[in-house]
Amino acid sequence: MLAGGSAAADFALDAGHTVVHFAVSHYDLSLVRGRIPKVAGSVQFDPASRTGAIDVRVDLDSLDTGNRTLDQILRSDQFLDTARYGDVRYAGNDVVFDGDRLKAIDGTLILHGVARPVRLAAQRFGCREVKLGLAGRQVCGGEFTATIRRSDFGMTHMLPDVGDAVELSIDVEATRK
Repeated sequence: MLAGGSAAADFALDAGHTVVHFAVSHYDLSLVRGRIPKVAGSVQFDPASRTGAIDVRVDLDSLDTGNRTLDQILRSDQFLDTARYGDVRYAGNDVVFDGDRLKAIDGTLILHGVARPVRLAAQRFGCREVKLGLAGRQVCGGEFTATIRRSDFGMTHMLPDVGDAVELSIDVEATRK
C-alpha cells in the first residue's frame, strides 16, 4: 500500500530496472529471444481507489537479441521498420483488480503504426518503501505479460516460418515523483 493511502501518486519509470523481453518462434524449432531496454514513461497509481494509468514508450532501436545481424534484420523494413516506426507506445488507464491484487492493465498498444487493445497481465506487482542509504522512497514494480500477434500490426514477412505470436514480458520498476 502506498504511503498516504488514498491519493493517486505519480511515478517515473526507472530506466535501470524496466525492460521489455520478447520471444517468437523460429521455424517452430526454437525461440528467438531478445530484450528492449530503452523504456521511458510515467505511471499514476492509487491502490485505495483501484485506479491508475500508464503511458510508456519503448525505443525499438535498442532491441538486442545478442546477434547483431539478426538485430539489423528485425529493425529493417521487413519486420519492425524502425526508420519509420522508431518506438512503441502503450497507454492504459483501465486497471483490473482481483480483491486487493492488481490483476491486469487494459490499454492500447501502438506498434508499426497500428493501434490495438492489449491486456497486460500482472504476474506479480507490489508497492513499498525502499531505503537507499538514509533516504527512503516509494517504489512500485512487477512483471507483466502479454501475447500479441505481429500480423495484427501489419507485420507478415516470413509467416509462418517466423511465428505470428510474440510473447512479451515486461519488468517494471517506478519511483514516486
